[in-house]
Amino acid sequence: MAAGLPKMQPTRYAPCEAPSLGLFEHLSIEEQSQLHASMRHRIYDSGEIIFSQGDVISGFWRLCRGKVQLSRLMRDGSKQTVKLLRDGDCFGEEGFVQTSVSCVSAQALARSVVSWLSLADLHDFLRRSPVAALALLTKLSQEVSELRVRLAEQAHLGTYERLIKLLLELGEKYGSRSGGKVVINVELTEQGLADMLGNTRVWVCRQLSVLRERGLIAYRRGELVILNEAALRQLAPPPRRDCEIFLFWSDVADMCKVIYTMSVNYFIDKGGESA
Repeated sequence: MAAGLPKMQPTRYAPCEAPSLGLFEHLSIEEQSQLHASMRHRIYDSGEIIFSQGDVISGFWRLCRGKVQLSRLMRDGSKQTVKLLRDGDCFGEEGFVQTSVSCVSAQALARSVVSWLSLADLHDFLRRSPVAALALLTKLSQEVSELRVRLAEQAHLGTYERLIKLLLELGEKYGSRSGGKVVINVELTEQGLADMLGNTRVWVCRQLSVLRERGLIAYRRGELVILNEAALRQLAPPPRRDCEIFLFWSDVADMCKVIYTMSVNYFIDKGGESA
């Protein structure tokens, strides 16, 4: 099934309200104008699905303004949050190179403006702008690194520690600071938090109660406030040293592969002549 943005009704179009292009902010004014002119936009209400796991997607997706969650339905029927997006983030990476089946679902957590650039227009723009092509390549490289860190955390952190990290991440991405508190500006249910962690609602309710009793958070009817961010951070353990070493050498190995491939290609382009 194809994703919905290209088939939307014209009455649902809306201008992109993000202050800059984020990923492509280093483009010239002329290039930014060309990119904006080629994009289509849509407003999604809270809870509305942008595209679902298994949908056929293509092109470049970007969150102009709002809050979007990427999640994946697991084999046991549970839902696992893959990433939380904020203004300026791009997503749907499977469709950046070719038309592909999405391995995740994208859902608006609040009223959001999303932009989309067709695959043909994206490739045409990248051919004309080396700066944009390099920016997109850098972004994809960062996504791979972030996923590696998340995999390492999944393997070495318990669910309680991941809950603490999730609350801190929600505060960083969707929070507003007021009087030393961090008010998370998105409605969060116990079931929603459980889905983000791959756990049960009962377990999340119990842990939130413990954090409330310790004076670290306030939670009532979907409204979450971090009362003591410093103390909450003390409960989040730093990454294990062996994980950091593994990730470092993994990155080094990937870099060596790239350098080796470039060297071989250079040798072939030179007709096998010795430099």
